[in-house]
Amino acid sequence: MFAVLGASGHVGKAVTEHLLQQGLPVTVVIHNPQKAADWTRRGASVAVLDIHDTEALAQALKSVERAFLLNPPASPSLNTDQEERKTVRSILQAVSKTDLKKIVVQSTYGAQEGAHCGDLGVLYEFERGAQQSSIPLCIVRAAYYMSNWLPSLALAKQEGCFPSLLPSGLKVPMVAPQDVGKLAAQLLSDPVSETGIHNIEGPEYYSALDVARSFSKHLSGDFAVDAVPPSDWHDYYRTHGFSEEATHSYANMTGIFVEQRYEMPENVVKGETTLSAYFDKEI
Repeated sequence: MFAVLGASGHVGKAVTEHLLQQGLPVTVVIHNPQKAADWTRRGASVAVLDIHDTEALAQALKSVERAFLLNPPASPSLNTDQEERKTVRSILQAVSKTDLKKIVVQSTYGAQEGAHCGDLGVLYEFERGAQQSSIPLCIVRAAYYMSNWLPSLALAKQEGCFPSLLPSGLKVPMVAPQDVGKLAAQLLSDPVSETGIHNIEGPEYYSALDVARSFSKHLSGDFAVDAVPPSDWHDYYRTHGFSEEATHSYANMTGIFVEQRYEMPENVVKGETTLSAYFDKEI
């Protein structure tokens, strides 16, 4: 039996689907009870709980042998550094109360020590905490999700352009969440001897301009990129409902990513989904 945290999101959903396609028994751990019926219909067991309820989460994990662990993002209106670390602690404490045979932790390119650098710091601590357990562990570090561009679709349709905090021509590693989920599901079902850090990105690097070209192709229009300069990053985040703490953290994370102040992985799994193929399915 397998458990999947974050099954309501892009990656967790993909992990669950791949496991179910293999005929494996899966329990999805979700927060929204309205989504339970769909997963039940698709053949999964469902545990509806608040992930901050450590005891309830531990009980759900005690009924399985392997678990995919994903730390859900906190609302940007809050202090995301504090809130997401609370969630990490709850997950790790719950895991410590179980006899799991293997875990797979979802992380990110650029994960690094730091108190105020968004997911990079939070997921680094998630990795370290999981490594301190005695449970066989795989860590999946994913490149920039192609799904991060989906919120830009509506604005692109309305105004013919969309904002990008990345320089418009900067090509970076991106990956489809479906490919990340496929890898994570594979690692989860692999022998417990299969451990370590596994990096995944798409078949090639892409830029915001490539995203605009994909939008143009799939929406039959011409779309432009409105690149937001670093001097305006804080204002951008604040006008989009981010708290002061989250604004500082996300702007710092964006700077690390754009300036590539992290070590690029050498051993990389190449996902098969191109940017164009991803938007074929999503638009």
